[in-house]
Amino acid sequence: MYELNPEIVRRGVFGTEPEVASLALDMVPRPPALCPGCPHRGFFHVLSKRKDFVISGDIGCYTLGYAAPLSAMDTCACMGGGFSLGMGMAKAFAQQGITDKKVFGVVGDSTFFHSGLTGAVEILYNKGNMIPCVLDNSITGMTGHQDNPGTGFTLEGEIANKIAIEDVLKGFGYQNVIIVDPQDLKAMQKAVDDALNSTVPAAIIARRPCLLIKRIKHDVGKCVVDRDKCRGCKMCLKVACPALHMENGKTEIDQTLCAGCQVCAQACPFGAISRIGEQKGE
Repeated sequence: MYELNPEIVRRGVFGTEPEVASLALDMVPRPPALCPGCPHRGFFHVLSKRKDFVISGDIGCYTLGYAAPLSAMDTCACMGGGFSLGMGMAKAFAQQGITDKKVFGVVGDSTFFHSGLTGAVEILYNKGNMIPCVLDNSITGMTGHQDNPGTGFTLEGEIANKIAIEDVLKGFGYQNVIIVDPQDLKAMQKAVDDALNSTVPAAIIARRPCLLIKRIKHDVGKCVVDRDKCRGCKMCLKVACPALHMENGKTEIDQTLCAGCQVCAQACPFGAISRIGEQKGE
């Protein structure tokens, strides 16, 4: 029923309870959120606009797409469940005659190689009415940045054959594999629309490397708000970036957190956010 933790082990082995100290402090709420500059943010922001989408999720950083204000993940059961559970829901909708829902199954690149291959095959084999999506951030982000077959490196850091996710999907039989940079919101929206309108089996690969990968030189910068243009509409806050907050009725961007990804700038309907400066990471 429960996972082991130090308190449970101490109680079981020594029969003692841990001491608890009351600090009498008001703790600042800090719910989990996708990192500033996270490539998954644009994907979930685009999908969150449609209430007729059902999004079956999986285990990874991208599980945080469930959290408000994105609220763009409906299930999270196990590794590989993004595809297999989504397939089950698609079949259940079809059996019940529900035609106003579209299922998007989401897995990460590492999970795809670990547990997503069989689900991807099942969707084709059993003619599932759903769109499989691989969020490819070029690393196993959640558990410590281990490499996977899609990175081109072994766990020991040695150069290895790089398995292209798109080649695997095409080999399975997905005739329309759409590769998109999820931080380009217009391109991301077009990818979703193209997949929905595809007359052949389609899949989406949302590809952009995690900013925390040290061997990649990233383009980083800072975004700022023109307070004269800002209307305080809070549309930018819907991208769920921790760097954004409201101050005196206007959006402010924490410069210590901002990575300059410009997702918030694209979400602003008044052009009040722009990027300044650019530097190459080492």
